Amino acid sequence: MKSLELIVNGSPCGLLVGADECETGGQRIPTDICRLGPGAYSVLVGREQHAVVVRQTAAGTYEACVAGATLSIEVCDPRRLSRQVAGAASGGAQPVRAPMPGRVRAVRVRVGDEVASEQGLLVVEAMKMQNELRSPRAGCVTAVNVRAGDSVSSGDTLVVVE
Repeated sequence: MKSLELIVNGSPCGLLVGADECETGGQRIPTDICRLGPGAYSVLVGREQHAVVVRQTAAGTYEACVAGATLSIEVCDPRRLSRQVAGAASGGAQPVRAPMPGRVRAVRVRVGDEVASEQGLLVVEAMKMQNELRSPRAGCVTAVNVRAGDSVSSGDTLVVVE
């Protein structure tokens, strides 16, 4: 788990982030975070899905908009965050998971395809909305586990990029 020290709306907050859970205030919470596009995320907390939009302000802090509320977030050591993000995206297999239950509408890549960071890989329809899932990094597609028309569950690995 990666440790972050944040200031959220003026209050200090320690956050541990793992592959499938977060911990804050001594409480572990099952989570699944999927990047939908630049600054847009689908966050599953337990069984609740949230759309989160994050943007960096001119002052170098962040604003996160979720459920109609805007949170002001300051990362206490942004160099540490940058190293963690760069390290997570640099090596090994990066699975692209279904952010929520739905149906695959289009698969735009095949095993062996070279992809760019943020390139669209597939489209999943959920709750009558089509979500394009993008590559978390540049690399080679090593697995495509779905076809157009397949039903998927939240957290299913759809594509793997190495």
